[in-house]
Amino acid sequence: MRNLIIAVLLCIGVATSATAQEVYKSSGKKTYSKKKKTGYDPDKLIIGGGLNAGFGTGYTNVGISPIVGYRITKDFSAGVGVGYQYFRQFLFEDQGKKWFQSYNIIYPNVWARYFVYRNIFFDATYEQDFITLKRPGVNYTTGAWEMKKTAVANPCLLLGVGVKQPIGGRVSFLAEIMYDVLQNDYSPYYGMPVLRFSIVAGI
Repeated sequence: MRNLIIAVLLCIGVATSATAQEVYKSSGKKTYSKKKKTGYDPDKLIIGGGLNAGFGTGYTNVGISPIVGYRITKDFSAGVGVGYQYFRQFLFEDQGKKWFQSYNIIYPNVWARYFVYRNIFFDATYEQDFITLKRPGVNYTTGAWEMKKTAVANPCLLLGVGVKQPIGGRVSFLAEIMYDVLQNDYSPYYGMPVLRFSIVAGI
């Protein structure tokens, strides 16, 4: 029985030492402080994304791009995302029929942000664009117009700078300007800057 009591007391002592650390003040009095939390912290989780929509005479442009990430340090965060973009544009009319071209783009991506000064950050995003393109082309057998479909996979590496504007609590509005440094032929960002706006929580 005595051995059992000693064993229980030892277990209690080990458990206590695992969650607290002895600290001595200048007066010599002993206090206890909890150890810093390590490992996964749900408070550092980042979720959010962006929506865009544009309509005009002869064109439609809509998209959505949710993301999830983790704040690895105070200034550095990284994560993954997936986006969808639809674009449709009027091209011409032939014999009373209107012809359009359209794009459907699905783009999984990985991203990283580093805050360099207060709310200003550098941003890098690598995405793989899976593009389905439909546009009119001439049937060289009949000489008539017909819709032709092309499917391509195109990598993009977007580098840029952005600014964060806190909205309230842990929610912020992000505005970014980026550029695709790869500039492949089928890049949806070929020859132009990319403006992105999003709302995120946790950054």
